Amino acid sequence: MRCLLFALLLVAGCTSAPGTVRDDAGRAVDLAERPARVVPLSPALTELVAVAGGVERLAGVSLSDDHPPEVAGLPRFQSFPLDREAVVGLGAGLAVGSMDVNGADDADALAALGVPTYLFRFGRVSDIPRAMRVLDTLLATRGGHPAADAFEARVAAVQGAVAGFLPPRVLLLVGDDALYAFGRDSYAAEMVRLAGGQPTTDGYAGQRADPSDEAVLEMAPEVIVVLAGADYDPARLVERHPAFATLPAVLSGRVYGMDPDLVSRPGPRVADGLERLARLLHPEAFAAGAA
Repeated sequence: MRCLLFALLLVAGCTSAPGTVRDDAGRAVDLAERPARVVPLSPALTELVAVAGGVERLAGVSLSDDHPPEVAGLPRFQSFPLDREAVVGLGAGLAVGSMDVNGADDADALAALGVPTYLFRFGRVSDIPRAMRVLDTLLATRGGHPAADAFEARVAAVQGAVAGFLPPRVLLLVGDDALYAFGRDSYAAEMVRLAGGQPTTDGYAGQRADPSDEAVLEMAPEVIVVLAGADYDPARLVERHPAFATLPAVLSGRVYGMDPDLVSRPGPRVADGLERLARLLHPEAFAAGAA
């Protein structure tokens, strides 16, 4: 009887409203009741809500959302600039966003219009499973915790696989035209480290790096990964930057393409991106029979 009473109290605690909570921006978010439906303000949050509570909890998604495939039939809204009225019109009890994409002004405006808005910060890879668990609390869901555990296990497996190998110098680029890369304080740069590489842009503080062609030549990356799709043609990089023909990565044929969504969206699929990146940097660690 005592065990049954404890179980009932535990369930009641899991379904009660969290009240006023602080988001990652330090804002007070008032949740007087559990939101039945939620609006994610960025594609990464859509994926996170989907693993925590299922697509059925989504009231609508942005025009950029394309994963999971089940979101295809959901109502759409413009996210940049944010169409606040459209978000309010979806009738959700909560909006969730990312501080890298959504400003506090939009979040405060939505709250003033009756839609409490929780902003997450994604500065480290570990912030992704943390967000999964927070969503369980906010939404009274149960999928976030096991998804977070599985995510962390995959990260640990990658770290174990590449341990002991010398880290190559890695340049991770968003595109091959303008050289937009990631600063040392970004979770994308951390992905390179976790995958067994040394980010060449660690000299740039913050989230973003904009190296010149001359700076890249000085970095002398041994591996270049361009977030332009798995079928990316490495010849395009040299066409746009002829001086790169002398880079170690180009001379050794180690210029690769990757699906940008596996890196640029801080969500569940970052684990896929980390595994893919590690295999590019250290194929010997994943060869048949490797310890």
